[in-house]
Amino acid sequence: KIAVIDGAQRWTYAELHARCMRFAGALRTMGIQNGERVAVLAPNTHLLLEAHYGIPMAGAVLVALNMRLTADDLAYIIEHSDARVLIYGREFEATAKTIAGKVAVKLVTEDEYEALIADVSSNATPHVEPVADEKSLLSINYTSGTTGKPKGVMYHHRGAYLQALAMATHTRMSEASVYL
Repeated sequence: KIAVIDGAQRWTYAELHARCMRFAGALRTMGIQNGERVAVLAPNTHLLLEAHYGIPMAGAVLVALNMRLTADDLAYIIEHSDARVLIYGREFEATAKTIAGKVAVKLVTEDEYEALIADVSSNATPHVEPVADEKSLLSINYTSGTTGKPKGVMYHHRGAYLQALAMATHTRMSEASVYL
C-alpha cells in the first residue's frame, strides 16, 4: 500500500522502510554516532518524514527545525543542540548557508541526501542501532522563542512509546480497526 505521497513521488510502506534504513546507514557512514544530533530544515515532505525514522534508527537524535524561524534563531538552535549535521530542503539553500556562516555544522542538501541514501545498497543490511536505554533521547524539540531564545525540550524513547500507547487507548484503536 502507498505510505507516502509527496508531489509526484510515491512510496509504499516497504519502500519507506527501506529508505529510512538506508538513511540510518548513510548517517553512520558519515560518522554520526549514538546520541549525536542531526538537524533537519524542511517542510512536511518525505525528507522530514524519513528523518523521523532514519535518524533514531542510526542511534542519533533528531532536531527538527521550524522553517518559519529566522536564520539567527535556527543557528542558535543548531549551536545550542550541538547538531553536527544540517540536512535541508532545496528551498532553504540561502538560509542554510547563512546558518553555516554563523555556526560549525556540516550542510547536506536534499539532493546530497538522495545521493547518500542511494549509495547505501538496498540489498545490504544497514546498521540500525537498537535503543539500549528507553530514557535516551529521541529528539529535541524547540519552542519558537516568543518570550526569549528558543528552548529545547528533550523527548525520550519512553515518552514516545507511552504517547503511542495513550493514543491507541484514547482512540479505542483495536486490532480490527488497523485492518479497515
